[in-house]
Amino acid sequence: MHRRGHERSASAEFNRVDRTVRIHNSTERLRSELLNYITNRFEEFSSEMKQAANMPSIDEIIERPVMSNSDLSSINKIDNQLSAQTIASKQSVDIKRSSSAFPTKVFRMRSSIMTELLEVSHIKSIRQIFISILVLLVFQVALTDIFEKGTVDFFLFDLIQWNFSNLSQCLRVWFCMFMSTCAIVYYCFHFWAYKRLSFIPVHSFDSTDAEKLKTNSTTLLIFDWIWFVAYCCYVGLFLYIPVQHILAENYPIVTRIIILAEQVRFLMKTHAFVRENAPRAILYGQIYSEEINAEDLSKDKFNDASNEQKAFSIPHTPCPEFSKFLYFLFAPTLIYRDSYPRTSSIRWTYVISQLAQFATTTLFGYYLFYRFCLPVFRHFNSEHVTLKIFVLSILNCTLPGALFLFCAFYGFLHCWLNAFAEMLRFADRQFYSDWWTATSWSSYYRTWNIVVHDWLYTYVYRDCHKLLGVKYRLVSMYAVIFLSACVHEYIISLAFGYFYPILFIQFAVLGFISMLILPQRTQNNAFNVFIWASLFVGLGMQMCLYSIEWYARLNCPRYVNGPLDYFIPRSFFCHDGGEIKTPLTNNLPNLVLHRQTDL
Repeated sequence: MHRRGHERSASAEFNRVDRTVRIHNSTERLRSELLNYITNRFEEFSSEMKQAANMPSIDEIIERPVMSNSDLSSINKIDNQLSAQTIASKQSVDIKRSSSAFPTKVFRMRSSIMTELLEVSHIKSIRQIFISILVLLVFQVALTDIFEKGTVDFFLFDLIQWNFSNLSQCLRVWFCMFMSTCAIVYYCFHFWAYKRLSFIPVHSFDSTDAEKLKTNSTTLLIFDWIWFVAYCCYVGLFLYIPVQHILAENYPIVTRIIILAEQVRFLMKTHAFVRENAPRAILYGQIYSEEINAEDLSKDKFNDASNEQKAFSIPHTPCPEFSKFLYFLFAPTLIYRDSYPRTSSIRWTYVISQLAQFATTTLFGYYLFYRFCLPVFRHFNSEHVTLKIFVLSILNCTLPGALFLFCAFYGFLHCWLNAFAEMLRFADRQFYSDWWTATSWSSYYRTWNIVVHDWLYTYVYRDCHKLLGVKYRLVSMYAVIFLSACVHEYIISLAFGYFYPILFIQFAVLGFISMLILPQRTQNNAFNVFIWASLFVGLGMQMCLYSIEWYARLNCPRYVNGPLDYFIPRSFFCHDGGEIKTPLTNNLPNLVLHRQTDL
């Protein structure tokens, strides 16, 4: 009876939270439907009143004089102009309707799922269990060091000190990337958006201006292509210069990951800003040249009741203000909007709590590496190539790999992003969904990191789908997975200093094949077990193979010389003896390389 009472209380609390979420979603949906209904009714009432006010009487229609030849010629000109405007407006409406076939990102005020789940006392106790495990494991390592060596090496944090030894240089590189994004991207886009208006003449249908209109159209096309090439060159230089600097200065792993991750984030933000605002600048130019009537676009916008996203808008300026771009650079989203839902105030106690939990999960990750990777793989030599030790190493790494996954999820996707969202009063906190209930890889990819998934869906999948068509939907889907796998491998390869595409093969090859084989929509719990088992084994394999290759490059001589050594795994050709060359870790302290502790 006591157990049943606990189960009933847990079920009641879960039902209360779930009912609260459903009520909130229903309220938001009802509010949106009411606003759409009121807007449509108001537009219908306005159009009826306008028609009633402009309706002539029957006597006026009968007494209306016959039109002259000059009136007929003027009407023909107006008719030609209206027909051109109608064609342009229909093209814009077709573009809008084709884009509305894909759902767009809707930002609204909502909390993260973990924030809502942690309000339940039974879920909160799970977090307390992880904290107690961390405390006990830290004391275990400390007592082991005291009894075996008489000192506590764990609290020296020499590995962390080495990884952050050049933090000031890392911050300077980040500041240079930030300033280049602010100064070059925004102000060059601002110049392009306003300068192209000077090449757009006011639309005219006289035969004498046809040649001038054609010349200006050609000049505008050349002007746009020049700036497109300049944008591609900027992206290439933004990728090359930071990478060349961190390789020349021999940055440690963590600072490399920080710079590379921020480099990718700035590029994704830049592309989102340009991709969202370039069509608006072009549409503004068409309205400026009177090729498209703004009133027709407004009517089309309000008449399209199915467009719940409200993403289509008439631009009032060719380029948004700098303050909106600056807020977007720090906002925890990769989808550009002129405005986002905001909270009323900042809860600084909540910010401090989230940052403290992020630091705790970082300490937990450091312990996992110190306890499970460093003692096992630091003395790697040719005997580790045997199949027995290889399989056992992968199986032994599944548990710490899974814990690394939980640390990355809770530390970054929940604590770090929620802390920045609270400081910026960013109200939409849906950075992830219930990925732990996924029964297919496609569902896991969509719900694990919603921030990145929204960017890939909006700016990669939709554009590829529009260019290639419905027949090549599978190609568009693989383009998303391939690009994501390439970016992940780009960061890992440059951070570790060698190309070892384990993650790329698991992500872009095995993951995509599993997406095609496994059912996409199923509620069978066996598939959820398969997803969890695949994650654990895959993470254990990554942790094992990347660690083996890292220490093989410390303890084994080169197999080939030159740039080819970067692409050939040294662990495949490791032999006992020989000269040990460590070009990537000259600054790594001897305490990390030669500490005599074991499992």
